[in-house]
Amino acid sequence: MRIAVETEVESFLSEVFSILNKFPKGLYIPRRTNSEDKTLNFQIKTGLNHNLIREELLSLTISNYSYTDRDRDLKRKGELWLFGKLLNPPLIDEITEVYIKLKIQQGRVICLLSFHPSEYDVRYPYAGD
Repeated sequence: MRIAVETEVESFLSEVFSILNKFPKGLYIPRRTNSEDKTLNFQIKTGLNHNLIREELLSLTISNYSYTDRDRDLKRKGELWLFGKLLNPPLIDEITEVYIKLKIQQGRVICLLSFHPSEYDVRYPYAGD
C-alpha cells in the first residue's frame, strides 16, 4: 500500500475521466461468481445503475483518494486505486460512504472489487480539514 503524490492522483483521475467521456462502454464492472458480489447487491438494494456509477466516478476529486495498492489477483496484476465517497443512492434515504476501487486496463476503467458501503475506516490524505 502507498499514498500516491497529488500529481499522480490527478493524472490517474484525468485518465479515468478521459476514458469515461470518450467511450460509452469505457466502464467495466466485473461480476463475481465465486464469492458474494457486494457491488451487485448494493446496486440492487440502492437503485444504482451503470450510468449512475459512471456519473459518480466522473465527480471524483483528489479529496476522495485514499491509497494505491497492488492488485492481489494474479490474473490482473497492476495497481488498484482506492477512493471513497458519500452517496445518497436513489432507492434509500440514507447517505452511505462507499469504497470505489478502480484500475485502468486495456483502455477501460475497471471498477474492481468494490462499489459498496465501506467496511473499514477510509482515510483521505488530501481531503484537507
